Amino acid sequence: MKLIKFTSISLAFICLAVCAKPKNVLFIAVDDLKPLLNCYGYDLAVTPYIDELAKDGMVFLNAHCQQAICGPSRVSLLTGYYPDTIGVYGMGGGKYKLREMHPQIITLPQHFKDNGYATIGTGKIFDPRNVEDDWHGPQDAISWTEFFGKNSYNDATGAPKAGHYHDPKILALAKVVETEGKAKGLKGKALRNYMRDRGAGPAVECYDVPDDAYKDGGIANRGVQQIERFKYKEQPFFLAVGFLKPHLPFVAPKKYWDLYDPASLPLAPSQHAPDGAPDCAIGDYVEARTYGGVPADGPIPEATQRELIHGYLACISYVDSQIGKLIAKLHQTGQYEDTIIVLCGDHGFHLGDKHLFGKHTNYEEATRSPLIIANTGFEVETSSVSPVNLIDIFPTLCELTEISIPTGLDGVSLVPVLVDSSASIQEYAASLYPIDGYMGIAIRTQGYRYVAWYKGWPEPGWCGKRYKSEPEFVEMYDYTKDPLETKNLSGQIEYERIEARLARLNKAHVSYTQGKQFRN
Repeated sequence: MKLIKFTSISLAFICLAVCAKPKNVLFIAVDDLKPLLNCYGYDLAVTPYIDELAKDGMVFLNAHCQQAICGPSRVSLLTGYYPDTIGVYGMGGGKYKLREMHPQIITLPQHFKDNGYATIGTGKIFDPRNVEDDWHGPQDAISWTEFFGKNSYNDATGAPKAGHYHDPKILALAKVVETEGKAKGLKGKALRNYMRDRGAGPAVECYDVPDDAYKDGGIANRGVQQIERFKYKEQPFFLAVGFLKPHLPFVAPKKYWDLYDPASLPLAPSQHAPDGAPDCAIGDYVEARTYGGVPADGPIPEATQRELIHGYLACISYVDSQIGKLIAKLHQTGQYEDTIIVLCGDHGFHLGDKHLFGKHTNYEEATRSPLIIANTGFEVETSSVSPVNLIDIFPTLCELTEISIPTGLDGVSLVPVLVDSSASIQEYAASLYPIDGYMGIAIRTQGYRYVAWYKGWPEPGWCGKRYKSEPEFVEMYDYTKDPLETKNLSGQIEYERIEARLARLNKAHVSYTQGKQFRN
């Protein structure tokens, strides 16, 4: 693989023609979506619309988020900066509000708005807890021409109840158990735990309703409406559509559950922490355990695991169908060829491996995300194994639409890789995760993962050094021999030279982010 030292290629030498109207952008973000897709080689997945989109673009096989949790990942992606450059490591509690921390920062949609685009958002784009903290209002209002916080639901069913559900039995149980808990004087987390332990608020729902009875169908309706609205407009659009599934709980119309035979779904083959991994690499929090039907501690029974995997896949197929509606509307209105399409997850998701059902780690299943870029205006090859970051989307879209790239971004344009899939613009993708008083800094090259665990936890907004200069623990994994990360290879004599090189790359990344501190 050849390493290209420059970060930009003039589109004047690539495009076959120059369009009078700039290309539109359809940006599709899917919550908790890992590369469990047919176009990524997972044959069991029923994802025909995403697979068809992949044929018109490039599938990035080695793309990674910068932190495996919704809010910080999205802030990072939409600003083009590493979390440790801007100091956004969490969400909620008022500690990590983007505009309070960085009032003058320019977001991806804001930059397109400033360059003449109509920027429209719907669904989950930012995590609201990092911006206005309003799930029904705008998400970073300055970024948008319009933002639709309310979904367009099916008239007959209306919105799901209790946040997620339609099944009357589930809703009735939740009401009874909640009343019981309150009668006992429980509230807050204690009440939620009481309800979970009695099966209320389950991790899954399979119910026979139309697509737009659930939230993602309502979000797709909004997206379709906006595409229709712009078919005769001269102004280009940047339309961001954020789907919520397959985030827990795994709720989807019954017809998507029926696409899979749960008995044929394989369980994770390695369900324990890697041999030799430090205790800090996996925290105590397992996301699925916060839902009814999943034990709060101890082993998760195989039947429950299979139900969770079944639900995750049903949700992927459900979202795939909603994405198909957006693409069909682009074709119907004659806008498909004139619209660059980016599809990505905000991070991955553990499905039983390392005894986890959730994200929140520095491991491959948590950081690796699907990334597809289609309709770039020139011929692209089908896939690339080059390590890329989700923060690279920002400058890539700028270059593809011939908009200036803001100075100082951490992300770099992927256009060289789109032109030549054997090219690489960086040696590694970088992620981080703070767990139990340690900050884990991970780099992922084409064949290896190296994680350095530093004692200390940066304070919110602090972009400088807040942990010890040398890591207390190190992990290293060789994906050519151990794709499941079953054994930590750090310290093995046969990997001494490789580990030394990875350590240098890791230290260089830490030095870069600590020395760069973002300034408004």
